[in-house]
Amino acid sequence: MNNSNQSFFSACRVPDQYAEVACTQDKVIYTLSQLKQATVADIALKLREYEPSVNTFTHEKNTAEVLEYLFARGMVKITKLNGELNYNLVNA
Repeated sequence: MNNSNQSFFSACRVPDQYAEVACTQDKVIYTLSQLKQATVADIALKLREYEPSVNTFTHEKNTAEVLEYLFARGMVKITKLNGELNYNLVNA
């Protein structure tokens, strides 16, 4: 990555703890910060631990949408590992 691309990336605010009343974006950011690097499925499974009343499909759908939004704004990076997309927070 060259220097002009590096300035595009910015860190996002990571919540101090998981809160069921938080917005979905904060839930995904917090969970990804705990996992360090994860796939959508990894994050959804962890979210399911935090909120077992929500089904895994819903967690996966919400996670994918949030990660797409964060990636478009340079707040997450994507790497391909073993054929799967892995996400990690930028400068978290």
